[in-house]
Amino acid sequence: TRMGKRAWTIAISGLLVPIFCAISILSLFPFGHSGNYDDLVVALVSHTVISFAVISSLLSELQIQNSELGKLALSSALISDVLCTIVTSTGTAVMVTEDSNVKEVTRNILSLICMGILIPLVCRPAMLWIIKHTPEGRAVKDGYVYVIIVLLFILGWLSVKINQEFVLGAFILGLSVPEGPPLGSALVKKLNFFGTTFLLPIFVSISVLKADFSATHSSTSVMTMTFVVIFTHLVKIIACLVPSLYCNMPWRDALSLALILNTKGVVEIGLFCFLYDTKVIDGLGFGVMILSIMVVACIVQWSVKFLYDPSRKFAGYQKRNMMNLKPWSELRMLVCIHKPSHISSMIDV
Repeated sequence: TRMGKRAWTIAISGLLVPIFCAISILSLFPFGHSGNYDDLVVALVSHTVISFAVISSLLSELQIQNSELGKLALSSALISDVLCTIVTSTGTAVMVTEDSNVKEVTRNILSLICMGILIPLVCRPAMLWIIKHTPEGRAVKDGYVYVIIVLLFILGWLSVKINQEFVLGAFILGLSVPEGPPLGSALVKKLNFFGTTFLLPIFVSISVLKADFSATHSSTSVMTMTFVVIFTHLVKIIACLVPSLYCNMPWRDALSLALILNTKGVVEIGLFCFLYDTKVIDGLGFGVMILSIMVVACIVQWSVKFLYDPSRKFAGYQKRNMMNLKPWSELRMLVCIHKPSHISSMIDV
């Protein structure tokens, strides 16, 4: 609710415009006769959706997450991710049980609404209570951290029970965790090594090994999917670039923002693995989309490093030192007082 109109405009434009354009292309041309129509739809949707976790990881690697561009990219990604989660969760609750009775559909929808409301209303106050009862400067007790991790798996289990993805409960719980120390940083410290450093490289390696390029006779399918992926990214870049320029952003910053919001990563790899395991997409389509993730990630990182320099706004401060002062300038000093005893030292100086 506090993101601002610019972030909302960029997020909604970056979502709706590519989907409408790609759907128009798919309806005008007979791509469905190529035998991989499901692969094309998956490529279209997955390359349109913006993942907050992937954007946050990219900005952290580029070390621009606290810059003005980084904050705007995070805001837009969060809006897009939340909107997509709401739409896909609601659609899953209705479509997965379309052959079932109305009672089961109603139960799934009501359970989904209760989960989206009760987790922030119950879990967040409990976490704030934990922070309040943690002495200042002390770490959160390990028992509290383990209870939250157990709660994470319980919410994932409940998500599966209402015909949703396991990660839905984790996503809502993650949004409810108060940021920063002592609790947020403690959870990151506990989970970061085991998840990001240990399990993530193994998962990505195993996922890439599933790619199958042996179907060389399907060159038409590969070309069609490649066209859909490239077309979707180009339209999405334009859809994010135009609102940014309209909001008076410099064109280099606007292009950098559009490229950042186009990046893909481990979230999409997980989605493709799930669709491949459930036979929604075949091995060739899976391989093409994995390759597209790697190519796009390389292009985005190199391009953003070339286009955006967060230090240029401080160019005017480079020579603000004692050696470059005018002879008649007064000497100004800024001191930091951490203890009362520092006051006498400051006066002596």
